[in-house]
Amino acid sequence: MIPRRTLLTSCMFLFAAVTAVTPDESYGAGGVGPLVLVVSKSFPADGISFGDLKRAYMGGRIMVNGKQLIPVTYPKGSPERIAFDEAVLGMGPEQVGLYWIDRKIRGQSGPPKDVPNAATVVWIVGKVEGAIGFVRASAAGDDVKILRVDGKLPSDPGYRL
Repeated sequence: MIPRRTLLTSCMFLFAAVTAVTPDESYGAGGVGPLVLVVSKSFPADGISFGDLKRAYMGGRIMVNGKQLIPVTYPKGSPERIAFDEAVLGMGPEQVGLYWIDRKIRGQSGPPKDVPNAATVVWIVGKVEGAIGFVRASAAGDDVKILRVDGKLPSDPGYRL
């Protein structure tokens, strides 16, 4: 059996090799709507707590109904990444960078894998069991499941993304 991290990395390289990404597409430019969390359609849960989401994206090992979450994110400086990091982690780009440097110095786990665009996020989470990512609602499509956060969807009052 192939380790999940190896499979995720292999999938990312394969997808990058077969798709062309223009600079305007690289950060999901043109996307509209709120950010939503996406997982594979077979993921064994319909939602996640805000606390577990934050811990997963801060390097914690989070299990949801027996599945370990494997978070993916966008590159530093992308509008979606900045919005997500501020909403979920409560940090701006510089603080996030310092956080991951500190973890590296301490020998702790590294940051989530960066992927270039929303199409790649959707493709990876649709193929890699346990992978979780975020995209603009308009980019989610039918191949993935949108997770509730603390029981709420983007259309619900109090949605935190």
